[in-house]
Amino acid sequence: MDTIEEITLSKIAAILTKDTIFKVRNNSVWERILSISGQSKLFDSYQNKLRPFYYNGTWENHDLEYSGCYSAINQILKTVYLNSPSLEELYLLFESIIKEFEIGLILSEKYMEDTYYLYSSEREITKMLEELSNEDALELILANAKKDFLDLHKSLQILNLDLVIENGELCLKPFTLQGANELERKGSTILDWLKVKNPKVANLYVEALENYINGKVISCISNCRNIILGICEDDKDDDTKWLKGLQKISTDTYIQNVNVPKNIIDNTANKSLGIKNVEFKFARFKLVYYLYSLASDLGPHATEGPMLDGVLYTENTTMADALWILRMTEDFLLWYKQSKV
Repeated sequence: MDTIEEITLSKIAAILTKDTIFKVRNNSVWERILSISGQSKLFDSYQNKLRPFYYNGTWENHDLEYSGCYSAINQILKTVYLNSPSLEELYLLFESIIKEFEIGLILSEKYMEDTYYLYSSEREITKMLEELSNEDALELILANAKKDFLDLHKSLQILNLDLVIENGELCLKPFTLQGANELERKGSTILDWLKVKNPKVANLYVEALENYINGKVISCISNCRNIILGICEDDKDDDTKWLKGLQKISTDTYIQNVNVPKNIIDNTANKSLGIKNVEFKFARFKLVYYLYSLASDLGPHATEGPMLDGVLYTENTTMADALWILRMTEDFLLWYKQSKV
């Protein structure tokens, strides 16, 4: 089975070649993109499928071979991803692609119709965005963008890349510092290790990523909760609860001397140890426990809440919540993997 990164790259290739938010208006577009990003050899290999037009004198005709553009773009993206030691080359390629985007194509038809009298050209749209803060400009774009652009945005985030607006123009940046430095954040590194260590959790991790890409917020967060549970249960004794597994994998000082791990959450562990004038924090244990609780409350229990004056107050779980919890869960997996070395 392809890795989640390869699946994501295929989805991006499909979006780029749908002609909804990204148009190739002349034969030089893909040559320019690949040359600027240092991938000119790939253009040489696929150029017959990357040029939408051929000419009879001054007559412009659509090249039928361009219909195979999806396969070419898909192979190009995967080749760059698989053949580079880090995400840097893929980042440069996507950066070059994003620079070719027209914001007028990204925005929904309804928004463009409603604002046509104000922003009837790409330059007028850019000027309008320049008058906003970068954050407000991005918020406006995301609130009024076509679905394909929103899907592209989510897919790039899976690759630890993010879209921003700077000086009225769409730009690409690493989503986190880990994305910039590629500190073993590449998802397949975690997945390959999980497939050996815990195949069940590996499947949950793939589901979490797929659910995020597909906008299934609750399912993504629920997967994250079950990932933590699965790791801890794998390390516990058969007749104990998952907190015992969390205690076992924790590297907190003196934690293995605590007889009842639930006492750590109740803040009675130090008292139960019978040691005076000493307080152990057990910070790693608590952090993972609170991440599990957060994922539980915003995932499978999101529809539950307190009743006040006949009104049920539930949490409004968002895509931002899902990505936040997904990233923290990945950090937990990386910490766990490295602590086992």
